[in-house]
Formats: sequence, C-alpha cells, structure tokens
Amino acid sequence: VKLIKKGPDMFEFFVGQRRFRAYEKLGWPTIPAIIIDKLSKDEATIHSLIENVHRTELNHADAARATTELYKRYHKDEKKVSRITGLSPQRVRQYVEIEEQASKKTKKKLEEGKVEPPDVQRVIRAARGNIEKADEMLDMMQKYQLDKYQKARLVEYGEGNPKWSAKKIFEEALIPRVEKSILVPLSPKIRDGLQKAVNQLQRTPDEIAVEALEHWLGVNLYL
Repeated sequence: VKLIKKGPDMFEFFVGQRRFRAYEKLGWPTIPAIIIDKLSKDEATIHSLIENVHRTELNHADAARATTELYKRYHKDEKKVSRITGLSPQRVRQYVEIEEQASKKTKKKLEEGKVEPPDVQRVIRAARGNIEKADEMLDMMQKYQLDKYQKARLVEYGEGNPKWSAKKIFEEALIPRVEKSILVPLSPKIRDGLQKAVNQLQRTPDEIAVEALEHWLGVNLYL
C-alpha cells in the first residue's frame, strides 16, 4: 500500500485501501507500505490513473479514459505511457484511439460487452474519422458475422476510398477476392511474440503481420 504523511502520526491511504482491508480480514498483523511525504495534485492524479489502469474490475471505457489522460499528460508519448503502466504500446494506442474517436453510442456498446475493441478500431480506421460512418459500419458488423478476411478488406476499402458510403464499403468487403499469400519462415522467438500479440490485441496473425510490414516499409521509405 502507499500512504501520504499528513502529520507526525497521521497517514492517509493513497493506494491500496482494499488490500489493507483484505489483510485485516485475514488477521495479518502487518502489511508492507510506502510512505510518501509530499505529492503534488498532478502527481496524485497520475499515480491514481496508473493504479486504476491495472485494476482487474476496471472496464474498457474507464481504462481507456485513464490511459488517454496519461497519454495527454505525457505529451502524447505512447512509449512513455507504456513504460509507466506496463501496458503494451499497441494497447495504449487502442485505448487512446477508441477514447478519442469512438462515439458515445459505440462506447456504450463496449461497456455492455456487445462489441470487441478490435472491431471498434477497424470501423474507426475504415471511416477515417467520420463518427456516423463508423457507427453505421459497426451496426452492420453486429448484424453480419464477418470473417478475418472480410474485416481486413473493410479497413482496406474504407481507408482507400474515403468517398464511399458505409454501405458501399461493407458490401465490397463481403465480396470474396483472390488473396495473395506469402509464406515466411518465423523463428521461435518471433512466433511466440506474434502469438502474444494475437492473444492480447484480439487480432488475427495476418492483420498484425501486415501492419508490422507496412510500418517497416514506411519507416524505411519504401512506401
């Protein structure tokens, strides 16, 4: 737990009050604690946000708000936010993207567990900032079960054709097309990392591989 010193023998809980109560119920006589002498208002807010991000009962909406607040406070440095919270940069990006670009309607669906964060990200990207268009595509995704290839095409067609309507993008994504596959041998280290990313981000290996390749080609000025 963390305590803020208020006087010679006076302390106030800063982090870990529920942990302390659990210790009490178990009858344990002591609990490890960190004493903080002084804490500015900003520092208190930041520490509270970091603590909240890791609460298991925190829903996606609350976690997204907390992470986005940190992101803004640290001048949009997602790597720094990732370092201090322990979240992956991709998870930080997901929280921020949804918090800043998703509509209230979509956030409510997330809170109710009716949609998954990766699908919200997909429609946000496909709609290119058009909130109403994103909502319309998400409604259609809920109505029709898309496979991983259709979802990938939804993003591709949306990003590449900003003047298309949500309906047009969705209809085109449903049309099968010949996919070109490239077989690449992966080391055990890369396979393990890819599997972790798939599990954590709830995205397909194909999507992650394409995004990684696109990023590399862009950084090295091949795109």
